[in-house]
Amino acid sequence: MKTITATEPKTKGANYIDAPPAEEEAVISVRGKDRYVVMGMEGDL
Repeated sequence: MKTITATEPKTKGANYIDAPPAEEEAVISVRGKDRYVVMGMEGDL
């Protein structure tokens, strides 16, 4: 699972999360603690 900091999506934009993932999920850490999990959705909306 990929871990990113909370500031990376802010500074690099949402495309940072949408970049071709090596993993299916990414953990967002806030002040050094894992807080959120971002998961991709399958299928088209």
